[in-house]
Amino acid sequence: MPTTMSAPAARAHRRSDLDQLQGIWKSIAGKQEARLLIAGHRFTFEFCDGQCQFYMGTFDLNPDATPPQMDMHIQEGPDTHKGQLALCLYHLDGDILRWCPSKPGSKVRLTSFPSVDDHKYVSLIFKHVRPQRAH
Repeated sequence: MPTTMSAPAARAHRRSDLDQLQGIWKSIAGKQEARLLIAGHRFTFEFCDGQCQFYMGTFDLNPDATPPQMDMHIQEGPDTHKGQLALCLYHLDGDILRWCPSKPGSKVRLTSFPSVDDHKYVSLIFKHVRPQRAH
């Protein structure tokens, strides 16, 4: 007879959000083309619209919030954002990541995801870039 796991036990068996976020992500929807690289608790973010802008720093996750939260500490980037904190929302669904930050330095975090077409926010959907396997 198969046994069923309790919800906490099932969560413990699935990979953590931090584990799932590791690697390279490329935007597939949103008003800006972007790439995101996650390595441990460090990130590099590249916006590629015309001239590229880079952001680098560290982040903390709160996967138990609804929706889950990511706090991005910007250590390198445009002078107006360097040293700022971006309060973000994220949602992982397999190889798809939905992500939306507050304006860096804002003390207010969104409570739900805006449309990717909303011009007031940088709301993006990413796809995990998996390395190609040799045949």
